Amino acid sequence: MERRDSAHLETALGQVVPTRVQWHAWTRSEPALAALTYRELRHELRTCCQQRKDQLLGALIRVSQRDPVAFVILAACLLPAVRSRLRRYGPSLDRDDAIAVMVEALYEAVAGHDNMQSRFVATNLLALPTRRLRRAVALEVGWSRHSCHDAPVPMADQAVELSAVAMLTEAVDAGVLTPQDAGLILETRIVGRSLPEAGRRLRLGYETVKKRRQRAEARWSQWCGASPSSLILDRHRESATRGVA
Repeated sequence: MERRDSAHLETALGQVVPTRVQWHAWTRSEPALAALTYRELRHELRTCCQQRKDQLLGALIRVSQRDPVAFVILAACLLPAVRSRLRRYGPSLDRDDAIAVMVEALYEAVAGHDNMQSRFVATNLLALPTRRLRRAVALEVGWSRHSCHDAPVPMADQAVELSAVAMLTEAVDAGVLTPQDAGLILETRIVGRSLPEAGRRLRLGYETVKKRRQRAEARWSQWCGASPSSLILDRHRESATRGVA
């Protein structure tokens, strides 16, 4: 997926605030939010009982399903829980890429959320992002095992590799790529191994492995599009330039 300025994603989520016009429109459509300011909503989500949290998050989900811009606010409200899962499951990954993996999976979870599910809403929403994060960790660890006997990779290249792992993980989780195809792209396009080397490891001929990579890259290219990270970063830049509620 396309990523822009992923290093600023966590900062953007931590600072985002809706405009007065946006907040008025969203709260007008959801009675659970009607009497609250955004600051009061954040406070209640930290301190209120489980039933009230579920009610508030359910309202934010419905708003986000009607207006994708509101997803930014929902993601910001869930950022503490996202950080907690990062500490538990993904400390080995590049933090910015791990945040992007989870936010994009959260976007999918919100879009497909069944609004009849009214209990433990945060846990249900974060199930897919957590699986996606753990898949990214597994892919990165698996690749590290293949590479463990090679010369050390420069730090700049390590950052690129981790970013690629995060992107390829999403494609694997979505069923666009197999783990083997993702590893082949990572090995030959990012790390720099030649196709003949990759073919020998896979016990495949040069032409076979070349065509396999071409087909995988075609599927990946067709599937890729702008990520929810872009929405968050655009909203953050807009808030910085136009003023916020």
